[in-house]
Amino acid sequence: MTMTFISVTNITNFQPTQAVVGQEVELKATVEPSNATNREIDWSLVSGNVTFRTSGSGTTKKTFMTANASANITLRATIRNGQQG
Repeated sequence: MTMTFISVTNITNFQPTQAVVGQEVELKATVEPSNATNREIDWSLVSGNVTFRTSGSGTTKKTFMTANASANITLRATIRNGQQG
């Protein structure tokens, strides 16, 4: 059985848009299309001072962030292509 690979076309609706220093928040976003083969988001820090924590894996993976300082934070949401190699 051959499975068709469906690429992600967009990541939108990033939440939260604000954080309080010392308060942990779950990072969320909408992956489009909803039937994409790999919808797991990898979060990374572009600028700012935060701590990440993850729980679960695959479709149950959740990423949490705690802001460590009062400053602007920029994050990057990435989805790996889902292909092995």
